[in-house]
Amino acid sequence: MKPDETLNSIARDVNEINRKNGWNVLTPDDWIDKYKVPAVLALIHSEVSEALEGFRVNNRGNFDEEIADIMIRCLDLCGGLGINIDAEITRKLGKNAARGFRHGGKKL
Repeated sequence: MKPDETLNSIARDVNEINRKNGWNVLTPDDWIDKYKVPAVLALIHSEVSEALEGFRVNNRGNFDEEIADIMIRCLDLCGGLGINIDAEITRKLGKNAARGFRHGGKKL
């Protein structure tokens, strides 16, 4: 990763690597397909489960790798669907900063 890279540019790199390796990459037109986006979300979920298992067995190396896999799969989805993730994260952080202390009244 280069110091001047954005998440959007990393997402483009992830898409390119995945295409070169023969994997299907989402496109903005896939948004209307009722199976493609949910399938990618299920793959993201599977990486989260693998990270949880790495934590459960106290395997920090595996945990760290699975966190990277989560990010890679999320960025693959963003790049494929044309989500400007840099702008969305900036917008969401601003929204979160304006919320009150432990907003929503939930325990966790």
